Amino acid sequence: MEKIFFISEQNGWLIFLAYAIAIILIVWFFTHKEKSADEHLVANRKVPIWKGAFSIAVTWIWAPAIFICAQKSYEQGLPGIFWFTFPNILCFFVFAPLAVRLRRLIPKGYSMPEFLNLRYPNKPHIHIIFMTITFGYDLGAIIINCLAGGILLHTISGIDIRLAIFALAAIAFIYSAWRGLPGSIITDIIQMAVILFIGLILIPWAAVKTGGIDTIVQGFGGVSGKFGNIFDPWIAFSFGIPATLGLISGPIADQMFYQRAMSTNYKNIVKTFVYGGLLFGIVPIVLSVFGFIAASPAVNSVLNIQDSQMVGVYVVQKFLPTWTLYGFVLMAVCGLSSTLDSAFCAVGSLGANDIYKRYINPNANDKKIVRASRVFITIFALIGVSIALIPGIQLLWIFLIYGALASAALIPTILVLYWKRLSAKAAFWGPFLSFLVGLPLSIYANFSQNTNLIVVAAVASVLIGLIVCVLFSIFDHENYEFKQFTSELEVSDQIE
Repeated sequence: MEKIFFISEQNGWLIFLAYAIAIILIVWFFTHKEKSADEHLVANRKVPIWKGAFSIAVTWIWAPAIFICAQKSYEQGLPGIFWFTFPNILCFFVFAPLAVRLRRLIPKGYSMPEFLNLRYPNKPHIHIIFMTITFGYDLGAIIINCLAGGILLHTISGIDIRLAIFALAAIAFIYSAWRGLPGSIITDIIQMAVILFIGLILIPWAAVKTGGIDTIVQGFGGVSGKFGNIFDPWIAFSFGIPATLGLISGPIADQMFYQRAMSTNYKNIVKTFVYGGLLFGIVPIVLSVFGFIAASPAVNSVLNIQDSQMVGVYVVQKFLPTWTLYGFVLMAVCGLSSTLDSAFCAVGSLGANDIYKRYINPNANDKKIVRASRVFITIFALIGVSIALIPGIQLLWIFLIYGALASAALIPTILVLYWKRLSAKAAFWGPFLSFLVGLPLSIYANFSQNTNLIVVAAVASVLIGLIVCVLFSIFDHENYEFKQFTSELEVSDQIE
């Protein structure tokens, strides 16, 4: 039987082409050639609150999240969407004080690995392990967004997966390498506005067409009707614990978050991330309504839902005009591009400062640093796309690997920032052993679909880092204080 797509391949390409032209013109019109490396990498550290909030909010949105929020409300009702949304918002609030702390310690810094190099001088293995985790996490973001985009665009319009992967990466690569962080931020604002605009039009429209508030309320228990209690203990255990630990860990291993923390005025860091978290929360909350609508008995009986990830598309296709499906394609492209361009800028910043300037050319001028950033963006774009194009590669594999990386860094990063007694051995072995044990355990648990083991693996990845760091620090009396670089706080023109 010939597969039927939601929209034609030709229309899918037209939407994508229109988006590509528009976004490049916006970058060309609203940005200019950088005058310094700081402008290219951290936007001169002068990003205002509202720009920073929009940027970090949409950076945390990628296409599957647009679909998964509706999937969770459809399958698991109120508790499903609560445990998807709550930790997603909470991670912004957890990261904010860490960002403030790092900025106080290295006011003119660029990354967490750079801080490790300062705290533990002449210990390059510590710098390298944290740099590897950060690079790995952002490479994972590039791969999973390219692959997810290819799958989603193929599912919706029939566009060849390989072409979709290459095209999505190419557009984000062009303006990221060209205009750096300023280009990423201006496009983030447009992308977030488009996602909110489309969502806030389609949701009320679909609700009216399907019976209004009553239909939504009837779907609160999920398609099975069993999950009306928002604090359902089984959902909290099986999904809430691993989701919360994974999502809180994510930003702590993510240079995309640190880069925005370093680009924002010091006084505005907390507000930027708090507002960004609240702004982000609007998206899953609003789009989850599609899942509730589809789960209501009256609507579900007329839908033939074959893939619960696409439940929102099924609702729009059934009850709204065909052209509204174009909005879903545009939302997906905006969600993908926002994370891809941010990941490209992140690896460019990390590569230029933590590899090129640290190990290759310590006296590099601004022009060479910017050039190095573009080289690293190019290298990681090629690697990311190449991996995404591997036949048979699964989204789950990528998710597990970079999720394990993030969990391994959670406790060591917090202790590195706040605990003066954390020894050099602890700072290295904590994340290393956590990843070494946590990754295979997490992969086995998820592939075996053993719910209890999935929870154990999520908790173990975090606990191993904590236990190793504490034990090594207790028995290793070689301490590394903050004195050598906190003095920068007194002369920093960023904190006045």
